[in-house]
Amino acid sequence: MNTSLKMDLKGQDFTYPTELEKYEHSGVIGKFKDEWDVDTQEAKEIFEEMKKFLYISALAQKNCIEFEIDEPILMIDKMWHHFIMFTLDYENFCKSFFGKMLHHIPFCTEHLTQKIKELSSKGETLNEYKSRRLQRQLETIQEVFGTETVKKWYVDYSHRYSPERMNMLQRSIYHGDLDRLGSPIDLETVKKSDAKELIQGILRHQSQSMFCGGHGCGVYCSCNSGSLYS
Repeated sequence: MNTSLKMDLKGQDFTYPTELEKYEHSGVIGKFKDEWDVDTQEAKEIFEEMKKFLYISALAQKNCIEFEIDEPILMIDKMWHHFIMFTLDYENFCKSFFGKMLHHIPFCTEHLTQKIKELSSKGETLNEYKSRRLQRQLETIQEVFGTETVKKWYVDYSHRYSPERMNMLQRSIYHGDLDRLGSPIDLETVKKSDAKELIQGILRHQSQSMFCGGHGCGVYCSCNSGSLYS
């Protein structure tokens, strides 16, 4: 049985905070582009939608409304992952705008099993729950941000960031000039090396690039400068 959202959210202020709208983080955008083959404008757009998702998720929590990442908005979740990696900035962001940490709870089999047991005790199937939860989530988004955001997240993004499209957009870990990367020390050499020789051997092989091609070469690139080692 669904409870009316107007009763749950009645009288609440849905004005999107100006400071939240203005909030930017170039580091998150840069790391996101390392992993996903999108331009800066597109990455910034996804970051904006992520902020909206976090805002409405915090609002949903206050009203005991379950909110989840659905397949059409998976790219928003991917941006969230990158934001979380900047742990201090993310913590400050959450405390500043939501008054507490907004935790990310990934899906796992253990949680699913627990949820099924919980639903079964109430006489509800998983499919019934998922349908009810999604309807309420869509209604909440519409209530807070309007129909256009519902369309953008669940129609536009379902095409732009379909599983097939995301597979095409996701970069390999190293996607720059691989010839400029360091090489691992030979295993046979390691066997013959003492502690000092081992350290020197690693330095000879890695110090030039530290696994970085100098061209924004991937998810774990340490410089992202494009010229540091040129």
